Formats: sequence, C-alpha cells, structure tokens
Amino acid sequence: MREKITMQQIADAVGVSKYVVSKSLSGKGGVNAATRERVKQAAIRLGYRVSVKQNSKDMVNNGAAAADKATVVVMLPNIRFQVRESEYWGRIVDGITSELESLELRGVVVTDQTIDSFLSIVQKDTIRGFIGVGEVSGQVLQEISRLGLPLVLIDHEDQLISANGVFANNRESVYQLTHYLLSLGHKRLRFVGNIRYSKSFYSRWCGFKDALDEQGLGLAIPDKIDPLASLQGQSRQEHTEEIREILMKEKESGLFPTALVCANDMIAIAATNALRDIGISIPQEASVTGFDNIEDSYQLSPRLTTVHVEKEMLGRRAAQMLLNSMRNPDFPQETVYMNASLIHRDSTAAPAIAAER
Repeated sequence: MREKITMQQIADAVGVSKYVVSKSLSGKGGVNAATRERVKQAAIRLGYRVSVKQNSKDMVNNGAAAADKATVVVMLPNIRFQVRESEYWGRIVDGITSELESLELRGVVVTDQTIDSFLSIVQKDTIRGFIGVGEVSGQVLQEISRLGLPLVLIDHEDQLISANGVFANNRESVYQLTHYLLSLGHKRLRFVGNIRYSKSFYSRWCGFKDALDEQGLGLAIPDKIDPLASLQGQSRQEHTEEIREILMKEKESGLFPTALVCANDMIAIAATNALRDIGISIPQEASVTGFDNIEDSYQLSPRLTTVHVEKEMLGRRAAQMLLNSMRNPDFPQETVYMNASLIHRDSTAAPAIAAER
C-alpha cells in the first residue's frame, strides 16, 4: 500500500512551513500566488490526498472536487512558452478559471503532465472534465480518452483523440493582415516563424500564402527551403540571433523583404531587434507585424502592428463548451474559431520607393 503523504512532506519539498501548506491547500488567504501554486504542484507530484471535507477554492483531493462541486482539470504544459506566467497562455488560463468559478465549477491547474503525476490526481468519481491549454502530451490525452470524460483543447488538436476545440481564427486574421500590407504597396513579404511548430503557426502561414496567391505574387522563397519559415529557436534571444544571421546574408541580395509577417509577437520583437542590429530602420525600410497582442507589443518602439486575440474569451469559451459537454454528453463535438482583430500601430508603413525598385 502506498504510504500516505503528509503536509510536512509537502512543506519539506517546497521549503515552506506546514502552516503555509495548510493555507495553500485550503484556499485561505495570506499566501502569495506563486507559493500557493508551488505547493499545489508539489502536492500533485507527491500524490497527496486531502479529505473531501476540506474546503479549497482551487484544489481538493489532489484536484478532485469537494462534495458539492464538480472539478475540472486544466492542463497547462510547462514547456516552451506554455507557462502560467506567459502573457498569452496565462491570460487564457485566467479566462478559464474565471468562467469555471462563475459556473460554480472547481478548477485545478496542472503543469506537471507526466503519466504518473497525471494518474495520481485523476479519480473518475470526482473529476468531471478536462481542458487542455496548448500542446498537451499525446499520452496524457489518451489516458483522458480512456476515462470517457469531456475534453476541450485550446489551440491544439491530436488526430488520435476526439475532443472539442477552440482556436483563434488564425488563417483569416493573417490573410487580412497580409492584405493590409499589400494595400500599402509591399510586394516582397516573408513569413517569419517555424510553420511546423504548431497548428496555429501553420494556419497563420496558410493565411499569408492565401493572400499572396490571390494577388498573383506567390512566395518569395518556397516554404520548404525558406529559413525564415523554419526557425528552430526556443527563446527570444535565439530567434533574434537566427533571424539576424539569415537577414544579414540577404541584405545585399537586392531581394531583401520590405515586410515581415511574424507568427507571433515574441518572434516579431526578435525580428525587430535583428533588423536594428543590421541597420534596417522600422518601418521606413521594413515593416514588421506580429500576432497575439501581448503587452510587450505596444511597449515596443515602434509599437507593433499585430492581431489582437481575446485571450480571456478563448478560455471562457472553452469552459462553456466543457459545461455543455458535461450536461449534454450526446451533443456533437465542435470546433470553434473565434474572430480576432487587426491592431494598426507604428511598425508598418508604405515601402520606401528605393526599396521597391
């Protein structure tokens, strides 16, 4: 029989007092959010079980609901940029948890998604559904599928798993954004980002390509060999170095792009830094656009033209879809594409005449 995990063991693992652990797991005040989250994740990892009589706003029975409320497990992979502190993913999670609270559902955010950790918190008689935020492990999704419980995925899909899905309208948004650049007079446009990184990135690239094809321009460089469409970096610094190296080689080619359509704001910021490093002014010599509208996009100089995604609403819509599946298990599964809007700022302008000669 598995040894019962105590609050003291959790306290020792996190480096806090047992009093802090108790307050964190019971949902009481007096503990900052970061510490509370560390305690919860340690409890999940260690396999802690709390009596259902204990009242916790976020976590009871290792993520199981108290007797009077169903619990929804929110899976946020702690990989790449998919972390709670992210300006993008974190806001989506905020929307999920706010909507769950308004629906009187109890939510627990799980970032450690190894199979062992996942199975330690899942008890079919207490968990009512799952929401995956970003790219969730295929093995974890298969375990959920075997449970037969409702599942909603945000910005991700798995061909082997049947689930509801919520996406921003990536393809249409970048199609409109690219047309805006074309209307300014740009003809040498490049997509920046790894189009194989995620379905969203690929959909954005498709919207970019659709707009060019419609105008009879086509891609400046085929996507399979375009290094800007195949970035491998995992951080802003890595992206900056990679983009700088690519553009340096092309600076004297006479085919230097007059506009960069970036897969997201983080990559757009990296592209802005890279262009500055090689002496290209924005937007006088090259326009730059992003996607997501994170806070850094309007704090950048020049402020970034981008696509605004209603991040909290993505989360809220996912929670609503899950509730519908919980109440109506025979209701057909659906995929929702939420509209996004263009934000015109200072990083885009008509191309200089010299650049288009």
